[in-house]
Amino acid sequence: MQFAMNELDPATRYKLLVNTITPRPIAWVLTRDAQGRNNAAPYSFFNAMGGSPPLVAIGMAADGQREGEEEKDSLANIRASGEFAVALVGEAQAEAMNVTAADAPAGTDELALAGLEALDAAQVNAPLIAGAPVNFECRVWKLVETGPHSAIVIGEVLVAHIGDAFVGEEDGKLRIDNPAMKLVGRTYAAGEYVKTDSPLHMDRLSWKDVQGD
Repeated sequence: MQFAMNELDPATRYKLLVNTITPRPIAWVLTRDAQGRNNAAPYSFFNAMGGSPPLVAIGMAADGQREGEEEKDSLANIRASGEFAVALVGEAQAEAMNVTAADAPAGTDELALAGLEALDAAQVNAPLIAGAPVNFECRVWKLVETGPHSAIVIGEVLVAHIGDAFVGEEDGKLRIDNPAMKLVGRTYAAGEYVKTDSPLHMDRLSWKDVQGD
């Protein structure tokens, strides 16, 4: 079937995207408000956008869950401070991440609510999550306004914190043991997640390989 997006309502457009573009990594976005209160919320419209500069991008829609709130706390805090952190979610943190996705009132410390230990970042005014496989400290590189109270946040990664158990060396080169992180991602339908413990391996082909020479 063919779907012309401009002929569809927002809910249907959203459904088409989230049920087809999978799996999606989860950005567990960490911010602080002007009163110094921690905020944590997961977003799956997320990915890396380059290495030089090292950029990540997160799509944040308007707040459609909490009555009287138009903008997500994450986006409001990022607008105010220009800083944030992103934690990646391992299987061990999945249930806690789900707690932080609840439509909690503004000002709620979701890290405390989920029983998570907050750590101080090295270069930004945002918390990190103890025990998360990876934490990225980020500064806003650009905000792309996509609609009322909605934006794509493009952040430059200033510091990457990776658990010691996942970092090693092989033949003098840095190696990251990604499978050991047991990261989870979002997939189709509400409440559906995917594990990353069954990868499909294919070596990249050269032009000579494709030609069969």
